[in-house]
Amino acid sequence: MTVAVPSQQEQRRAPLLAVSNPVGGELESVQLTAAIARGDEGAFAEFYELWFDRAFAMVRSLSRRDESFCLDVVQDCMMKVVKSIRPMANEKAVTAWMGKVVMNTAVDHLRKEKRRRQREAEAQDGEGDSSGRETVPQALEDQERLLWMQKMIAALPESDRELILQRFGSGKTLAAVGEEVGISGNAAHGRIRRILARWRETAKEYFS
Repeated sequence: MTVAVPSQQEQRRAPLLAVSNPVGGELESVQLTAAIARGDEGAFAEFYELWFDRAFAMVRSLSRRDESFCLDVVQDCMMKVVKSIRPMANEKAVTAWMGKVVMNTAVDHLRKEKRRRQREAEAQDGEGDSSGRETVPQALEDQERLLWMQKMIAALPESDRELILQRFGSGKTLAAVGEEVGISGNAAHGRIRRILARWRETAKEYFS
């Protein structure tokens, strides 16, 4: 299926702050996965509208990069949706799949940026790796953080992983997040807070 993904200029016209789906979005996004897999271009356009803000917010939160970088990542994510998405059973599966696509695509972009900066540094003064280390620390640091976060999320028990993805990937309320795993909003808040506290301590040791 050949689909035209909006350009950066067109994407910038869309709201950039909303994270949650519109009313009915959960049901629609599940239904749209099957239609996109069948090659329905209209379904992809609807999915794009439903997920653009959420994907953009996820990229910005993960990478802490500027709008241009985030838009590039989102555009590549949507191309992967066209090529790879399969029918999914529920919103939980859609959110988990999109979370992986967003994170992997962001890491790929950071790696490309690192290689580009290294080439530019080498071309500028011919000092090779020593110059590259001075020129690309931020790209390396961002890439390392994303890879570390991927590992930390993957290592969580399924219920805890779902709490994190629903809260920070989908932007759902604590009450809604708790309902996903059968606990109260207060209990969900406590578990998420404990997870983040453990990660902060681990990050202090890992990143010195």
